[in-house]
Amino acid sequence: MGKLLRSAVMSSRGRRRSQAALAVVAVMTALLFSPAGRSAVSPYSRSKEYQLKNIKTHLRFDTDHREVMGDVTHTVSVIREGITALHFDCSELTVNQVTVDGKPAEFTNTDDKLSVTLSKPAKRGDDHTIEIHYHGFPKKGLYFVLPDKDYPNQPIEVWSQGEDEDTHYYIPIYDYPNNRTTSEMILTVPAGWVTISNGKLVGIKNESDGTKTWDWRQSEPIATYLISVVAGQFDQKDAAWRDMPLNYLVPKGDSAKLQPTYVRTPDMLSTFSDRLGVRYPWVKYAQSAVNDFVVGGMENASATTLTTRGLVNPAMAGETPEDSDGLVSHEMAHQWFGDLVTCKDWADLWLNEGFATYFEHYWNETHYGQDAVDYEFWRDSRGWFRQERLFSAPIVNYNQDNSLQFSGNIYTKGGLVLRMLREKLGDADFFGSLKVYLDTNRYKNVVTADLVKSIEETTGTSVDDFFHQWVFGAGAPKFTVSYEYDAPSSQLKLTVKQTQKVEGRVGLFHVPIQVEVGTDGGQTTYPIDVQEAEETFTFTIDGQPRMVIFDKGNQILKSVEFHRTPAELIYQLQHAETVPDRADAAAALGEVKENAEVTAALGHTAVTDAFWGVRQEALTALGAIGGPDAEKQMLAALVNPWPWVRQTGVEQLGHFPSDATLAQKIADVAEHDKAWRVRGAALEALGEMKAPGAYAVLETAVGSDSPDNVLRNAALRGFGSPADDKAVPMLQTWAAPGKPIDTRGAAISSLGKLDKKNTEITQQLEGYLQDTHLDVQRAAFLALAARGDKDSIPAIEAFAKSDSVPIGMRPTIGRVIEQMKEGKPADLSFAGPGNGRQTPAGAKPSEATNADLMDAIQSLQKQVTDLSGQMKKMQSNGAGQRR
Repeated sequence: MGKLLRSAVMSSRGRRRSQAALAVVAVMTALLFSPAGRSAVSPYSRSKEYQLKNIKTHLRFDTDHREVMGDVTHTVSVIREGITALHFDCSELTVNQVTVDGKPAEFTNTDDKLSVTLSKPAKRGDDHTIEIHYHGFPKKGLYFVLPDKDYPNQPIEVWSQGEDEDTHYYIPIYDYPNNRTTSEMILTVPAGWVTISNGKLVGIKNESDGTKTWDWRQSEPIATYLISVVAGQFDQKDAAWRDMPLNYLVPKGDSAKLQPTYVRTPDMLSTFSDRLGVRYPWVKYAQSAVNDFVVGGMENASATTLTTRGLVNPAMAGETPEDSDGLVSHEMAHQWFGDLVTCKDWADLWLNEGFATYFEHYWNETHYGQDAVDYEFWRDSRGWFRQERLFSAPIVNYNQDNSLQFSGNIYTKGGLVLRMLREKLGDADFFGSLKVYLDTNRYKNVVTADLVKSIEETTGTSVDDFFHQWVFGAGAPKFTVSYEYDAPSSQLKLTVKQTQKVEGRVGLFHVPIQVEVGTDGGQTTYPIDVQEAEETFTFTIDGQPRMVIFDKGNQILKSVEFHRTPAELIYQLQHAETVPDRADAAAALGEVKENAEVTAALGHTAVTDAFWGVRQEALTALGAIGGPDAEKQMLAALVNPWPWVRQTGVEQLGHFPSDATLAQKIADVAEHDKAWRVRGAALEALGEMKAPGAYAVLETAVGSDSPDNVLRNAALRGFGSPADDKAVPMLQTWAAPGKPIDTRGAAISSLGKLDKKNTEITQQLEGYLQDTHLDVQRAAFLALAARGDKDSIPAIEAFAKSDSVPIGMRPTIGRVIEQMKEGKPADLSFAGPGNGRQTPAGAKPSEATNADLMDAIQSLQKQVTDLSGQMKKMQSNGAGQRR
């Protein structure tokens, strides 16, 4: 699914703090939130009574009552000898009539199961046709987004979301991925509506009552959770890729966002098809953006659904490094990995999500360059280590309550493992194996052993050890590294210790490491093989080492404690060849206080490094150092050509104490910068630094118009920092129903921080937990968590039990409730130990810092996704996941 809004999610699907203010997917991701669904699903595949052969569904909708009326015809082939009934998953639906092979049949509908009695015991191989007529008012699986008194111009939308096991809330069906089928979706809707579903549109029929019936036919077998329905008032643009239809949909009125959001779709299809040697496998590719979507994106076969939070406003296109490419490429990659071949059980979900995450990165590699993808992987590895709870769980994990309980493993770690596998095999064998894997298992369900088999049969290379430690084993190596240099013998002795606690599924790791040593004579790379708890490696070098890099280019998922002097780190910052090594040096130098050479070096890097990500890391490091010298360097870096780098600089300056000169310079940025997002970041910075006159500036900005309300929303968020309670009435006004949803979320966020003893505010926030918009509910929960009022615990507990709460959010709610009961501040950063920094000698490792709000959301097990604006692409301070 959608990046975790990527990534989430998710994992780090929060790559860039410069994107934290975006309301895009969680870009969100998403990465990136998990879909609403049952509190638990089975990690083990089900036993089957029958094999689905075809499902033909005809749906009609009563939007006034949020009702679905349906007729579904299942064609099945019996597998089990002697069964007397056929069972279908069926929740919250009223079944009116059932026939078997054209004859009325007895049935019962209890405990989420529809049991249909056969006229006689079946024989293995018998074919039966079961027709079910039903109606219902689904609370999940199928969603109605409708206009109301507060939002009278909201376009009408009806859309589905089947993963994990929610299709049976609107169709009585076999609802687990290990039963693939062809399908047909017939939708009778008002004449002005547009519809999208799986497969080919075979016809549109005008009905006598003025409605139209759309007939979509999926001729290749897919898992039932991939069945899709999108219907309503949409703007549509059609295109083609290699003579195959492409459909792009956005809600009515958002047509300007079509082109900048979907523009690179044809190039992505070519990139993936050509590199895999397997052409895009379906008859069309549709991408529909819908409001209030419960995830960043969902990879329904041939018909992806995306959140409107990922749409790119043309006025802000190019203000983030990739716009929505992360979300779009992630869901597209699923068309091969997840749709063409589908995990047999939820424990092997990484075969869907890990591959989609990896190929999201692969698109960035091919389109944006090696530096961009190396930086993403560096962020991801650091973000993964921040989530301590993931460490003891393997990627393939049958000990879980739902498929996204350890989403950071199946998304982020899965993508990192595939990167290491590619490095191990080489490009020819890696991509050749994937072609065999896809061709061999086309339209089939798979487990990890199928991938291993394809690799070994294609390449002759045993990968058992690799999969044992990285996929079936847990954790990753934690290294403590030190070195000594003996000048007379020109010998450098490198000591490497593995310090992870060896227990459960976590063992010692056997990994190849590239050690780069820089001297005045140049830089040399030495390959070593690390496999013991402690080892020493000796190299003959040509002089005093100026820098020593352990794991050049960050090829291995790991954390490293490696103390170097500031001088060595400055040299690495200025001379290291790869982006991760320069970024590592910048991050480590951010721990060094009161060192003019360090501050100057970081300032120089912030305006001269060839890659924007290293510039961002240098600015973040300067923000951590603080002080007048760092401020001066950061102000000089605001001339950066990349908007997202300027945004990082402005955000970091918000941490500095206010002075009249700095406040005026930030106010100038807020008024004059060419990028809307930078201007928004400057407004928030003014609030954070409690600048004189900030209230008036923010108040003016609230009254201004801007694309996607970016300035108004930033100003409303800015009111949460000065803790000036006189902003409460204004925030309450903008938090109220009828205001734009994203604006309400910004106002609610700040309300949670003000006048904390005011019970009226607390009650207002509790009321928003019952809002009809999921984004408002989420914002209210986070605001109450920040407020910390124990009296709110019952309301939050009730919210956690509601059907609208995504699975992946529930564990977070539980942890926050426990913290509130103990009187502790709610920790929404989820920052764990071992953030991957290589720290300088004598520096105190930084304590885990709170991520900004969007980064916190991204960490809720699913994510944005994931977004490139997706949450999975956001970054927290000095630390580096989407469905």
